[in-house]
Amino acid sequence: MNWRIKALLQLGFSFTPFGEQLNYLAQRHVTRSLPLSDGEIRHLATAAGEHLNIFGRYSAVPPAQGVIFQFGAGWELALPLLFWAMGVEQQILIDRRRLLRPELVKHTLDRLHPMAAELGLGRQPGAFMAGNFTGATTVLRERYGIEYRAPADAARTGIAPSSADFIVAFNTLEHIPEDAIVPIVLECRRILKDGGLMAFKIDYQDHYSYRDHHISVYNFLKYSDRAWALCNCSLHYQNRLRHSDYIAIFKKAGLDILEENRIEPERRHLEQLRALPLAPRFRRYDSGDLALRGALVVVRPQRRDRSVTQQPGIKGFANGPATQPMKQQPA
Repeated sequence: MNWRIKALLQLGFSFTPFGEQLNYLAQRHVTRSLPLSDGEIRHLATAAGEHLNIFGRYSAVPPAQGVIFQFGAGWELALPLLFWAMGVEQQILIDRRRLLRPELVKHTLDRLHPMAAELGLGRQPGAFMAGNFTGATTVLRERYGIEYRAPADAARTGIAPSSADFIVAFNTLEHIPEDAIVPIVLECRRILKDGGLMAFKIDYQDHYSYRDHHISVYNFLKYSDRAWALCNCSLHYQNRLRHSDYIAIFKKAGLDILEENRIEPERRHLEQLRALPLAPRFRRYDSGDLALRGALVVVRPQRRDRSVTQQPGIKGFANGPATQPMKQQPA
């Protein structure tokens, strides 16, 4: 689909009382970007294993025994369900809107069942029978240790201080306005336990390029803020911040950078960027900063009396999910 048509549709949806539902139906039946494909689930399984491995290296708390907090959980909860399948016992998820869709959660669990051995999952989910939002959240809490809260404000969660060992935002920060990110990160600091970690996976690419292959992953960098505002509705908001902007934000919020796992551009991406007429806003960035396609940034609140000590990696997570005897989980 031409990205301008998609942007126009989502702009129209954003002005209607049922815009979120219309956007969901369009993604399911028009663009068919939902539900997740098996390939996307495999990609997320790799990402989940990477997160748990990182947490295991830097934390004295084993990831399976710690509490994971995630803001921006999304439609199908694939990453939290993969964390559960890899042994995590307790998670708290929040979304600004009630994005969770029981039918997509069911699809994720249905696909994890036959893929469990391939993905090396320690636990295998059972059937998911909940057909409405309330039923789904009850099953998730009671059977999978996942508490889902929505609508909720990530800058004012209402969660008690020192409640989480690990905080995750997976492809979420790029959808938040710049001036709202620092309050969210400060709230994360408040609810993080002493010695806890945060992992922010950020996608720096133009998300419209995923469905319109006629544009590059840098397409949105050629528009002024005023022009981009016409395409940048609340249902598909992209802040267009670059890697250096996020690093500055994290440091401003008093966070130490432990790791920056960057997704570097390929040659074709560099050629696309060189051919792009940049908007004035982006001409101040160096080419390497503009070209970076994404990153996983691992941070910890600054403490003068604490030095970063890596813990041994978790057995089984070095190259992906752990391999443990499989347990059937009824739902």
